[in-house]
Amino acid sequence: MAILEAIDVTFDYGDKPLLSGASLKVNPGEHCALVGINGSGKSTMFQLLIGDLRPDKGEIRWEPHTTYAYLDQQMHVDMNVRAVEYFYGVYTDLFEKEKEMESLYLQAASGEAGYEKLLNRAERIGDELMEKDFYSLQSKVGSVVDGLGFSAEDLEKPMGLLSPGMREKAFLGKMLLEEKQVLLMDEPTNFLDPTQVAFLTQYLKNYPKAFLLISHDEAFLNDVADVIFYLRAGRISRYSGGYAHFLVQKEIDLAQAEKNYQAQQRYIKKEEAFIAAHIVRATSAKAAKSRRARLEHLERLDAPSKEGGEVHFRFPYSKGTGRIALTVKDLEIGYDHALLSPINLEIPSGSKVALLGHNGVGKTTFIRTILSQIPPLSGNFYFHENVDCLYFEQMVSIDLDMTPFEYIRSLYPDFDNTRVRSLLASVGVKNETAMRRLRELSGGEAAKTKLVPLTVEKSNFLLLDEPTNHLDKKAKDALFEAIEEFPGTVILVCHEKDFADGLVDYEIRFN
Repeated sequence: MAILEAIDVTFDYGDKPLLSGASLKVNPGEHCALVGINGSGKSTMFQLLIGDLRPDKGEIRWEPHTTYAYLDQQMHVDMNVRAVEYFYGVYTDLFEKEKEMESLYLQAASGEAGYEKLLNRAERIGDELMEKDFYSLQSKVGSVVDGLGFSAEDLEKPMGLLSPGMREKAFLGKMLLEEKQVLLMDEPTNFLDPTQVAFLTQYLKNYPKAFLLISHDEAFLNDVADVIFYLRAGRISRYSGGYAHFLVQKEIDLAQAEKNYQAQQRYIKKEEAFIAAHIVRATSAKAAKSRRARLEHLERLDAPSKEGGEVHFRFPYSKGTGRIALTVKDLEIGYDHALLSPINLEIPSGSKVALLGHNGVGKTTFIRTILSQIPPLSGNFYFHENVDCLYFEQMVSIDLDMTPFEYIRSLYPDFDNTRVRSLLASVGVKNETAMRRLRELSGGEAAKTKLVPLTVEKSNFLLLDEPTNHLDKKAKDALFEAIEEFPGTVILVCHEKDFADGLVDYEIRFN
């Protein structure tokens, strides 16, 4: 019996249906992924599954008493609690039981009346703690926090002082420790470096219970998912056999759908020609009417269409610079102490550079320092006098109640409506999507919206911090091409090795 079902779900945001009779079924222990292009409705489906949204038609059905965890639900936390307490908070009930057991033993040892009953109760609690592996909790928590890249120093920090990326990993870590019957994860590899992705991959492969995840990381999907739900044109198709099998079978199915559509169109055309020729003839009018009745009741196939619209990025170039665009001398970065040894480097103009290193090592801090958003602890840096910088910030703060149209209009109030719509359409944010609130959009649509300023303002030095997060393959390919064609200098922070390979001229690794 399915542990989770979506049955003929239809949902729209008031413009046109986003989901049209979409169905999926997750069985106990199944490892599933929901895939589709940006804006196809994947995140909306998750919101429907957890009850944050209600379907216009259809039904969401959970097996009674099923426990689940959803990554975004855990973002409302006490920012003053230390990270280590946040992780161990998963087991608060077990710690309370341990205290109760110790109290019972103390009461029994003090000679209170009914000490045998006290001992029996204490022993039952002890057996329960043993059954739930209470005495291996430290090892279990340690494995997860180490795998996700938390240092001893990170664990002592209040949640509010962790970087946004580290907080996201804390939410993910807590979800893994909770070991619910179903895990719902939307882009869980965002903010993870390759080592941490490898940890999560192995963890999920061995996870004995069910999960459903959204991801555009094809290598990750290929490693962890045994069932693929493909969301296209508002409907969901189920594929068993893993992601690589899905890619092959999808193309076969799409080709067959095209053949079926063309065959039906030929049949319709032939029947309409017969009807037109014979409807007025006494000898064949009855046959013509019969064929017309059949056509009227024919379930017509939709014409297969290409997924999504065009996505195009172009980063306008301002002017040339000298031979060296950026010089860094003995630069120490950090807040209350240096994160790294003094940094010395020169970045030639026009070069494409990947900035590598595990999460929390200081990549974003370096970028924010050379942009003078935070002061250096010591040392210096110099941009060439002609440098015009633009920064794509991974966690830029946006009012999520704004629409993409309103957001771009707020940045460029002199642009008319046509110009704003055109800018959004060029990056794949369609007209109807542009008028929905950002909180209702997928992560990919929001990411493309945040990339628009880079297509408007002229620059010759781009600083891109995780620009591929949430983007589907079509958008990533368009972004790759735009960076490749940009004649200026680029510093790229990106955990997707496949994206950086072939694009950058060299790498700078922070250790």
